[in-house]
Amino acid sequence: MRLEEIRAERANLAKELEGDVTAERLAEIETRITELEAEERELMERAEKTAEVRRSLIGKEEKAPADDVEQRAAEVKATGRAVMDAAEVRSTLIATDSLAKPTLTGTEIRDNLEGMSSLIDMVRVEDLTGCQAYEEPYVKTESAAGTRADGSANASPSDPVFRVAKLNPYLVNVTSYVSKNINRLTPVRYEEKIKAMAIKALRAKVIDLIVNGVSGSFDGIKIATNTKQEAIYDTLNVSSATIGPDTLKSIVFAYGGSDELGANARLFLTKEDLAAFGKVRGTNEKKALYEITPDAGNPNTGIIKEGGLIVPYSICSKLTSLSTATQGASAIQTMVYGDPQNFELGLFGPYTIEVSKDYKFAEGLLTIMGECMVGGNIVVHKGFVVVTLEAQS
Repeated sequence: MRLEEIRAERANLAKELEGDVTAERLAEIETRITELEAEERELMERAEKTAEVRRSLIGKEEKAPADDVEQRAAEVKATGRAVMDAAEVRSTLIATDSLAKPTLTGTEIRDNLEGMSSLIDMVRVEDLTGCQAYEEPYVKTESAAGTRADGSANASPSDPVFRVAKLNPYLVNVTSYVSKNINRLTPVRYEEKIKAMAIKALRAKVIDLIVNGVSGSFDGIKIATNTKQEAIYDTLNVSSATIGPDTLKSIVFAYGGSDELGANARLFLTKEDLAAFGKVRGTNEKKALYEITPDAGNPNTGIIKEGGLIVPYSICSKLTSLSTATQGASAIQTMVYGDPQNFELGLFGPYTIEVSKDYKFAEGLLTIMGECMVGGNIVVHKGFVVVTLEAQS
C-alpha cells in the first residue's frame, strides 16, 4: 500500500538524520520529506472522500464484521444451505472442545453424552483443495555402509529404498438429525448449531475411515498401502483373544526400529479392551497388574502403567475389540499402536451442508446432510502396528 511505503521511507530518512550528513544531503532530505508529507495528505483526503461517496450510496454506515456474520447466518437459516471451505473444516476438525462438546445455554438444544474419539484431533490434517490426488514420499529402508579395500569397489553397496503413499479424494456423505425447535434460535446461533451437528457427523465418519478405511478408495490404518500395493503398517499376530500380563509389552516392543522403541506412540483400543486390561491380576498379591488413569480433562484418553512401562491410550469405538473376539477362519484386526502424526488426512475441498425439513417431518426433526472430499494414508513406513488375532488353524 502506498501509504505504508511513504511512512517507511520517512522513517528511513529520519534514521539517516541521526548520523552525520552534509549540508547538501540535509537539504535533499528536507525536500523529500516535504514531498512525502504532501503526497500522504493527498492520499488520505482521497480515501476520506471515497468513504463519503460509499456511505452516501449505501445510505448508512458501512457494515461492521458482526453485521456480516448475522447476514450470513440469516441466509443459512433462510436457504438451509451452508458451505465451509477446507481451511475452516480443518480448523474445526482439530478443535474438539468447540465441536464435540460445545458450550450450551438454557436457550439451546442440548446434545447427548456420546463423545468422540480424540484420534481425529491427533492425526496430521492438510488442506489439499484443488488437488486431484496427493503423493507423499517416504523412506522404506535406509542405506547401509559397506566396506572396500583400496583400489576396489564396495563389495556390498546399499542404496535407500523409497516408496510413495498416495492420498486419493473420497466423497464422504453424512446425515444427522436435530429437533425442529432449533428454528427458535437466532440466525447466528442457528448457523452455529447446524455446523456443529454437521461437523460432529463428519468427525464420526472420518474416524471410521482413519482406522478401517475403504478398500480401493481410502487407505485407513488397517489397510494402508503404498503405490506398489505394499502394506505400510506392521502386524503383531496374537494367538489368543485373552488380554494377559504380557500383552501391553508385546505391543510396545513390536513398534519402532531395531534400535529404539517408537517415539510418541499411543495405543488406540475399544472401551471393552481397556476394561479387559483393568481386569488382569498379578500372580502373587492378586492386585490389578495394569494401572489405568483417565485424563480428567478428556476422559477419552489416559495412560496405562505396568511396572516401569507407561503407555498413553485413546478409546476408539470404530475398532474391533480383541477381548470379545472369537477366533475363526479369518484373522481379526483389533487394537492399533503408533504415532498418530504418522497418518495424514487430506481435505480436498469445501464441506457443503444442507438442511431439509421433509424426510423426518412427522417426527419433528430436521435432516442435516453434509458432503466433503477427504483422503488419507499412513506416510511413515510401519507407522502403526495392528494387533491381529490369528485365524484358527
